[in-house]
Amino acid sequence: MTSDDVYKIILYAAAKNKQNGYVSPEDFNTVLMPVAQKSYLDYLLGEYQKYQPMRPISVVEFGQNERIRTSLAPLIYGAILNPFPYNGISPFPSDFEYTDNMWGLYGFYNIRFVQQNRLDSYAHSTIDPVVSNPVYLIQHEGFHFFPEDIGAAKLSYVRTPPPIEWAYTLDVNNRAIYDSVNSKQPIWYEADILDIVSRALRIIGVNLQSQAITQYAEEIKNTGQ
Repeated sequence: MTSDDVYKIILYAAAKNKQNGYVSPEDFNTVLMPVAQKSYLDYLLGEYQKYQPMRPISVVEFGQNERIRTSLAPLIYGAILNPFPYNGISPFPSDFEYTDNMWGLYGFYNIRFVQQNRLDSYAHSTIDPVVSNPVYLIQHEGFHFFPEDIGAAKLSYVRTPPPIEWAYTLDVNNRAIYDSVNSKQPIWYEADILDIVSRALRIIGVNLQSQAITQYAEEIKNTGQ
């Protein structure tokens, strides 16, 4: 689904459900899409955190975790971190939202996340020393690794969703015409886009379920809008 498809659905839904319903390209680009995408990402991350591995949960909940991961898949990226050797801190990637996993640079042994109030017991453990079993904290500067001279680490993380923007040019009658070259397209799967559209419509006071939005999309396609 393109940004043009998304904008057309929102225009169509607004016109059918609100008196004088209209959403300008500027409102679509700068208000509706950023807020709706952020709302949906917060929902996905909140659900994902409920079903982390190694917790006493049922297989039904594991299925829920897999479904959420599928939705997040277009946003899961990898990065090599190179902490400063004098303090063990590596800044977050510029588009960082949430840590998916952290591994050592060679092989896939986990580098564990620890809370600040548990660092002392990990740092001074003789059974599980951080020299051979590294850990990290999250603080405002970024990731703080122990041992601080860890060298490098591999990060899997959820990034900020790229913007969805409907670019346009004006014709001789001053009407906005879709510009596919300069528009920014959604990276989500279609089912997720429908949820984002639903959240965007709620911002302007239109409450629709995904089934109704799908129907609107078909009506737009059938009428050649």
